[in-house]
Order: sequence, then C-alpha cells, then structure tokens
Amino acid sequence: MQRWLAFAILMAGGFLPPVDFFIVNVALPTIRDSLAATPAQTQLVISGYAAGYAVFLITGGRLGDLYGRRRCFLLGMVLFTLTNVLCGIAPNANLLLVGRVLQGLAAALLAPQVLGAVRALYADPRALSKALSIFGITMGLAAAVGQFSGGALVAWNPLDLGWRAIFLIKIPVCLPILLAAWRFLPETGGGQNTRLDLVGAGLISVALAAVVVPLSQGRELGWPLWVFVVLASAPCLIVVFLWHQDRLAKSGGMPLVDLRLFAIPSFRRGVLVATLFFFTTSFYFLFGIYQQAGLGVNPLWTGLAILPYGLGLFLGPIVSAPFQRLQPKLLAIGMSIQVTFYVLIGVLVAIGITDWRLSGVVFLAGLGQGVAFPRLYNTILGQVPSDQAGVASGITNSALQMGAAVSAAAIGSLFFSVLDGQTTERAYAHAFSIAQWTLSAALGIAMVLAIPVAIKKAR
Repeated sequence: MQRWLAFAILMAGGFLPPVDFFIVNVALPTIRDSLAATPAQTQLVISGYAAGYAVFLITGGRLGDLYGRRRCFLLGMVLFTLTNVLCGIAPNANLLLVGRVLQGLAAALLAPQVLGAVRALYADPRALSKALSIFGITMGLAAAVGQFSGGALVAWNPLDLGWRAIFLIKIPVCLPILLAAWRFLPETGGGQNTRLDLVGAGLISVALAAVVVPLSQGRELGWPLWVFVVLASAPCLIVVFLWHQDRLAKSGGMPLVDLRLFAIPSFRRGVLVATLFFFTTSFYFLFGIYQQAGLGVNPLWTGLAILPYGLGLFLGPIVSAPFQRLQPKLLAIGMSIQVTFYVLIGVLVAIGITDWRLSGVVFLAGLGQGVAFPRLYNTILGQVPSDQAGVASGITNSALQMGAAVSAAAIGSLFFSVLDGQTTERAYAHAFSIAQWTLSAALGIAMVLAIPVAIKKAR
C-alpha cells in the first residue's frame, strides 16, 4: 500500500511538466496580444520551455542518481511552483520568456526522478510493466487536460486573471503534491561518489541554444549574418562535446552521456526517431494560432477543437494494448497513422473544411501518436544493458525535447514567413497547411527510420 501511495505521488508530479507544456499552446494568441509579443517571442514561449527542459534532462537524472531522487523530486517541485508564479506575474514578454526557460529547467529536474523512482520501487518485471503502462496513460491524459484547460481557463477568466490563470492555477495543485512527497515518498538513489559533468552539461546547453535562438529570431531580424554564424557553430560545439565525453570516460570519470550507447544500432537510430517524433510540437501551437487568429474563435472553442487530439493520444495506448502480437511493429504502425492524418489535416484546412470532419481527422492523428509513443521507449531501450537504462532514458527524453524546441523554432519561423503579416483566414490557412506538410515530411522520415527497428525486433 505504501508503495502504491508513493507511485501515485510520483504520477501526480510527473503529470505536471507535460500539462505545463500543452496548457500554453491554446493560450498563445491571448498571451501575444496581452503582452504585445513579437512572433519570435511567441515561438520562444514554447521553444524556450522545451529547450530548458531538453538540455537539463540528462543532468537532472544524473543529479537524482548522485544525491537522491526524493531530494531532487522535492527540489524540482519547489522550483516548478516558483517558476509558475514568476510566469503568472510576468509584466512583459521578456520576463515571461525567462520564466518559461526556468520552468523548463525545473521540469527537467523533476521529471527524471519519476521514472527513476518507479524503476526502483518495482523490482518485479510484471509490476514494473504495469506501472509503466499507467505512466504512459498518465502522460496521454496530461496532454488532453493541458490542451483543453488552456483554452478553458482563458475563457473562464477566474479572478480576472486572463492567460495568467494557466500558470497560477497550478499553485494550489503543486503544494499538496509537495507536502505528500515530503511525508510519504521514500528515498531512492544517492550515495554515488562521482562528480557531475558540469562542462558537458554546459557544452550541450550552448549547442542547443545555438540552434534554437537563431531559428527563432532570424526571420524577424531579416536573417543577419550572425544568425548563420551561430547556426554554423552548433556542429562544432557538438564535436567538442563528444570529444569531452570521450576524454572524460577514458580518464575514469562519469561523462554526461555514455557514448558506448551509440554503438547499439537500435538505440542510435531510435534517438534520431525520437528527435523527429516530437516535431509534433509545432502542430499544437500553430493549430491554436490558426483557430484563434485565422478563424476568430475564442480560446475555449480552440481548446475544444484540439481536444480530440488529446483524447486520441490518451486512448492510443489503451486500444492498442491487446494486440500483443503486433507490439514490436506498433511504433511504425502508429507513426504511419499519424503521418497520414497529419497530411490530411493540412489538406482539409487548405480547402476550408473546419467542421466535424476536421475534428475526426485530428482525433485519428492523435490516436496514431498515442499508439506509437509508448513503444518508442521500448524500441530504443530494448537492446540497452540494464545498468545503462537510466542514462539511455535521459538521452531519449532529451532528444524528444530537443525535437520540440527545434520544431517550434524552425517550423514556427516557416509559418510566420509564409503568413508574411497577412491577417485573412485564407492566409492563415495557407501558412498552416505549408507548415503542417513540412512537419509531416519530418515525421515521415522518422516513420521510415522506425520501420527497420520494428522489423528487427519482430524477428
């Protein structure tokens, strides 16, 4: 009973970071108008959080291993609560962006402790499998709740807070979880006499920033020379990071990333699939902008319009669970469904169909992602040694968030470039469709890369 209580607390804490990510999408147009944010700042509300989350996930997981997962979970909850307050009271777009990056860092300290502690709590493989299934369903539910509640809170406008309610409403949710974790969550991890690879964490952070910031700012600034110089520095920074990791490992230290993992073909290919998989991020916030700025609907109806996607994401793992014989192939199958209906979403928007047919296609696209998502971890981690599973999970999560950050920046820039300041519904529909088809192409590449992995595991 004590173990399941601890598990429930972990699920409640793990529920918050994805909700925090999804809850902002529908509210973006309202935030933009309220704070007079530029298109680049609007994109960074999403990609800033995703970037902060991505670059610190591996470090956050390592801190839990070194200093204890309960301790890091509690610290992550405190920081997550405080950064929600900062975002909720931000008087301008720049301070909101600072708050969102810090929020991503706090979430990256919190989230890795959830899976790490779950693995420690359930040594029995069958119990662990059941717990991870519940975790997957919880993440799908978080997406549905986040997408709908963002629009609902802006429309409801409790205490006349407007968009600020999406941040401040989480405070009374965070505090009980924090108190329950303090009282009932057991300590796992800790006690390792190894120093954190601060140089590696700094290098990978700067490398990601060298991609995200130029892509977000370049279009608005007219693509000045420094944008291309900084982008060109990113591969160099990654090479230096890899050299540092290799040198640290050979000297007996603990690198941030164990490069031996990339000698495993399924892991190497799977990390690339994971990076492209979360390009879906741009769909969420661009669909919300199209609904509100293009069609002129209010935030509540925008939340309702995107809710079918969240429901599909939630139901995907449930409806596909009985098909045990297809389990090794479900990643590729789910992604093929998602890509098909992503393309169709772009087609329907392009020809002006916005009724129940679009809602049905949005639901099926979410269902495809829901079928694929839980299998992504199994595919990537299937051939990874058990003693490296924690680090590999951190790399996978980091790859997902890197994809989210790059997608929001790059495809968001494409959307606003095609829009070119126009304000008609047809202009927004055209820009959204081009961005959606570009996103579909990236997911199509990921789908093709996933097929050999699925076939190999099926044999």
